[in-house]
Amino acid sequence: MRPPAAPKETIAEQIYNAIRKDLMECRWPTGYRLKIRDLAAEFGVSAMPVRLALKRLGEEGALAVEENRSARVPEISQQRFSEFYEITVRLETLAIERAAQRITDEQLQNLIERAEHIQEEIEAGRTSGYAQRFNALLMDLYRIGGSSALLEVIEYAWVHVAPPSNAVFEAPIFVVKIHAHLREILEALRRKDAKSAEAALVAALSYAERGMNLLMDMDSSSRSLSSKRRRKAAGEPE
Repeated sequence: MRPPAAPKETIAEQIYNAIRKDLMECRWPTGYRLKIRDLAAEFGVSAMPVRLALKRLGEEGALAVEENRSARVPEISQQRFSEFYEITVRLETLAIERAAQRITDEQLQNLIERAEHIQEEIEAGRTSGYAQRFNALLMDLYRIGGSSALLEVIEYAWVHVAPPSNAVFEAPIFVVKIHAHLREILEALRRKDAKSAEAALVAALSYAERGMNLLMDMDSSSRSLSSKRRRKAAGEPE
């Protein structure tokens, strides 16, 4: 007997998946406002399926849905970011371990060539969009591990931590080091050295987290200073 065909995705589901992917790949930073009419024009659809997709993402905490026909990429506290970081390190280390057991020479060579092409872009000073390429390559590596459940959990974490990481993954000073670690992961897999690949992954994520915390500290200090200036201008006690 032929197995039943998989149900076809609705337009709203397609839009939901597309926006969710964009969130995971750092397309928008925290605080960015997504307007229904703009998204509807981008996807070439009416407002209704976009509204349904945003509502679903809002229920998952990936977006903050607003009443003025838009949604916002939510802020995340340093504590919550660090909690997600700790979780993702454990999950992604497991994903590397599983991928190392199943990856073929052809699959690995394809990933290495992609990483080398990205390196050429970086050396040419083109780091814009690096987060998308970095996350896409890592996710393709993790898929080789064959665990859909593990991927689902990693994706859930990425939806929440990727947008605030946008600034780190767009800055050349951070991108150069992060990509060096990514290439180390692939070279370790070429040597069949899963433990070194896992260590390089942890190094990449740790470096990104330190950069993120640095930027969050700077942003917090800037906000505190602005608040003090406003209170001083209004004659309020500090």
